[in-house]
Amino acid sequence: MLLLPDLYQVAGPSLSHSFDASAYLLPCGDEAYLIDCGTREGFELIVRNIEALGFNPGRVTRIYATHGHYDHVGGAALFRRQYASGLFLHALDAPQVENGDSVKTTAALLYGVEAEPIKTDGRISEGDTFTTDAGRWTVLHTPGHSPGSCCFVLEHVNGTRLLIAGDTLHGGCHEAIGSDIGIWKESLKKLTSLHFDYYHFGHVGAQLLCDADRRIASLAASFANYYSPWFKDFYRSYPY
Repeated sequence: MLLLPDLYQVAGPSLSHSFDASAYLLPCGDEAYLIDCGTREGFELIVRNIEALGFNPGRVTRIYATHGHYDHVGGAALFRRQYASGLFLHALDAPQVENGDSVKTTAALLYGVEAEPIKTDGRISEGDTFTTDAGRWTVLHTPGHSPGSCCFVLEHVNGTRLLIAGDTLHGGCHEAIGSDIGIWKESLKKLTSLHFDYYHFGHVGAQLLCDADRRIASLAASFANYYSPWFKDFYRSYPY
């Protein structure tokens, strides 16, 4: 689904497997990049979505990860084997992905599957930039949900600014996956100090959320006001 010119959502709610977080296709000349890539379970659907948009999945040379959780990068090993796609993520989340830690990656904790060790090809860090057909992207390190959580900011060629927030906004919190409330609050302060025209996050359908500055400020103001003990995983059925 087209979000902005030369920016497509290819995974997430209603688009692929229920385990998949949002993933984005970024055409870049003869190549293409992904931000996040969903799970093993969603791989075939995501590939079909890329093809349905008129792109050859073999163009995907790089996957940039918002963080190292299964719903965001679990399919990276399949992209590597089938299309030689490289995986790039923050150093603080890389060990759990490379070691196949089924708890820290959330694979077993939330999805009832075992994580597969996935080789990474490089690191991203605060201030890194890259360019695609849509415009210039900048990496923000926004730890809290996980130590290596990052956001991506697009300065679109049409003059607008988009935040791809991963799970820094609306993400879950658990000590087993490395969440840290104090650090997370500082990341939210960073986001509220910046301007965005739109934002998109890790578990939402194909839509851009406008009035982004006020929305993000509201989220930051309500952050951690209370915790719900009624935590539910995603691989079991709860009738009530």
